[in-house]
Amino acid sequence: MIRNNQPLLKVHDLVVDYPTDEGNVRAVDHVSLELPNGEVLGVVGESGCGKSTLGFSLLRLLKGGIIRKGEIIFNGQDLGKLSEEKMQRLRGSEISMIFQASQNALNPLLKVENHFIDTLKKHNRWSEDSWNDVLRLLNRLEISKSRLADYPFLFSGGMQQRIVIALALLLHPKLIIADEPTTALDVLVQARTLKLFKELIEDFNLTVILITHDLGIVAEITQRVAIMYAGQLLEVGDTFTIFEKPAHPYTQALIAAIPNVKDETKKKLAHIPGLPPDLRNTPKGCRFADRCLYAIDICKSENPEFVTLASKNKIEHIVKCFKYDDRYNIRFR
Repeated sequence: MIRNNQPLLKVHDLVVDYPTDEGNVRAVDHVSLELPNGEVLGVVGESGCGKSTLGFSLLRLLKGGIIRKGEIIFNGQDLGKLSEEKMQRLRGSEISMIFQASQNALNPLLKVENHFIDTLKKHNRWSEDSWNDVLRLLNRLEISKSRLADYPFLFSGGMQQRIVIALALLLHPKLIIADEPTTALDVLVQARTLKLFKELIEDFNLTVILITHDLGIVAEITQRVAIMYAGQLLEVGDTFTIFEKPAHPYTQALIAAIPNVKDETKKKLAHIPGLPPDLRNTPKGCRFADRCLYAIDICKSENPEFVTLASKNKIEHIVKCFKYDDRYNIRFR
């Protein structure tokens, strides 16, 4: 992790549960992260690994979920100790979220212009200058002001997503949480939306947590990657290192499963055999042990700790795997 400045966000030992009739689901299990100003961090993993729950936890927007333990320190504030009234003022103004399903993030009964007007008024930011800022932002995102009187359902999926991005940026928040921001779009629209988002990140020097399963997007716009599996972080490092020298067997398997369009051998796509563990009854040892090609007995009985492998550009590369822990002197097959 980056240590050279005070982090904008510090998550320490976060635990999030979803109580159900079938048992307690531990969606986030002792996760710790730091995020400095101006960094784009990708949080990557399979569906159901807890990455979206992590994002919603930061805004205290969990539906049915409970933060059992841990601290979320944002800009020097402990978010767990803020009242709901203060959290409502913070949402949008200091931390914004780009939701996965844009059609659900927009009120179908409100014209597009009212989404922006209501947001500005709610945070006491309404003025002629602020409205001009809205028009400039929408123009940047290729939304014509002539469409502001239309309802959201009259826009394409890509345009809806760009409206949601504009709403997230409207109050110039310090942190953007983007939860699968382009997953519902077709390939061409996704590429255009991603290009615009990348330009905005660079121009506004945004600090972003990008939650996704799409490693292509991660490679395109992030500086650092956190690999998540079954509620836990398994590996964190700079983006180049994660893609070129992945350390954890799970990360290696994810990278190997990326299709290579330049490969003319037409070999079968790599896949990860088996299924993730049931989060109502997580295994005692490494969460990935049952699917890991290199697992040995200790992997199934003990939970490994993070090991620091190296640093690049002052970013630590850490991995949660016995293979790299010198204390055990374990030789893997």
